[in-house]
Amino acid sequence: MTGATGSVGKLLRPLLRHSFDMRLTGRETILDLAEGEEFMAGDLVDPAFAQKTVEGMDGVIHLAGLVAPSVTFTQTLGPNYQAVLNLLEACRQQKVGRFVFASSHHIIGMLPADRPWDGDAPVAPDSFYGLSKAFGEAACAMYARRFGIQTLVVRIGNADPEIVDGRRERIWTSGRDLADLVTLGLTHPELDYAVVNGVSRCDDALLGFETAAPFGYEPKDSSAGNRASHFRSRETLTAQDGAAYVGGFFAVNELPNPMVPK
Repeated sequence: MTGATGSVGKLLRPLLRHSFDMRLTGRETILDLAEGEEFMAGDLVDPAFAQKTVEGMDGVIHLAGLVAPSVTFTQTLGPNYQAVLNLLEACRQQKVGRFVFASSHHIIGMLPADRPWDGDAPVAPDSFYGLSKAFGEAACAMYARRFGIQTLVVRIGNADPEIVDGRRERIWTSGRDLADLVTLGLTHPELDYAVVNGVSRCDDALLGFETAAPFGYEPKDSSAGNRASHFRSRETLTAQDGAAYVGGFFAVNELPNPMVPK
């Protein structure tokens, strides 16, 4: 598991460790390793480290990446482009048979929030972060179809423990539902390459969970009842909040000049 010290990694680790032995990487050293876990320090932008990371593994859960609405294109090149390509190439060379890629709803963030979207939604990134996820999905498709790495792309909605507004309420996922999707990606016998939405049951959903139904996914949890104390309803969200778009604030934040490194 890459990105094990990030928010999604911290969410998934305790839910997956009972089913899988895991080698973990992350920006911070992990000191609370449980039985069946090991930590490996390094930078996935380094191809040699990527090779060491996947050595002897049956599958990869790739969560690591640089996330922000204002991140520049240049800033994403290492962590969001080179790292995923290094990992996929390492999997090819070392014959790692499974790959789960954490994509994001921001890959379709510029689509209107007036209807639900399934796995066939047209790519419409809302940021250079979302654009990097489009590259990641394409790289996964190439390695899956050309080299036979069974790959599940999960377009994660919102995985916060509490829901802070009405947009996120329509794309929310619980930790255990996300863990179920990851487990399907690592174990389902009929998986080739597939793109699914990483969501639980949500009222007036923007992302349909049915994209993963062919693999037996059935959400256990619902967004109902998980509102934060400072929850903002959809009616109070403004144009500045990106209320009209799947990607919310990412879709209206001013983009940095891609030609000027930050």
